[in-house]
Amino acid sequence: MKISTRGEYGLRALMELGMEPDKGLSLRDIAKRQNISLDYLEQIVPALKVAGLVKAKRGAQGGYQLARAPIDITMFDALRALEGSFEPMICLSETDESLPSSAKNANCGASGSCAVQEVWRELQDAIEGVLKSLTLAEMLRRQEERYGVPIRTYRERELTRLVVL
Repeated sequence: MKISTRGEYGLRALMELGMEPDKGLSLRDIAKRQNISLDYLEQIVPALKVAGLVKAKRGAQGGYQLARAPIDITMFDALRALEGSFEPMICLSETDESLPSSAKNANCGASGSCAVQEVWRELQDAIEGVLKSLTLAEMLRRQEERYGVPIRTYRERELTRLVVL
């Protein structure tokens, strides 16, 4: 499974908002800080808004803010909103939640009688478990303790090295 730039940029936008939770940030500011196309960011943020992770604030001090406390936003919440479901194989999709995981799936004739499907389910559960255990608050703490604040793109770090030399 690969996380697309949509997922990466969405998480970086949430990190920016989480670093300044009481301040409304414009998408233009976030795009500039993160070296992300403003047009692309404008396509990403609505998914975060629909998921209840960000909210828009109008007015002179307007912009976007987190809709929930960073401790209440998991990486699962964010990536699910940005990327969709985490099924590594089609045989895991569209399964009726009320049925046991071994129940047959319409997308796969071997569903329910396949050891490989069990591996895909274990992989999905592991990925979801990690993402559900990591909150935005934890990511902000890691960023500050390990790398300093603020998070910036590779390009900006490369430019900083060139200026220092």
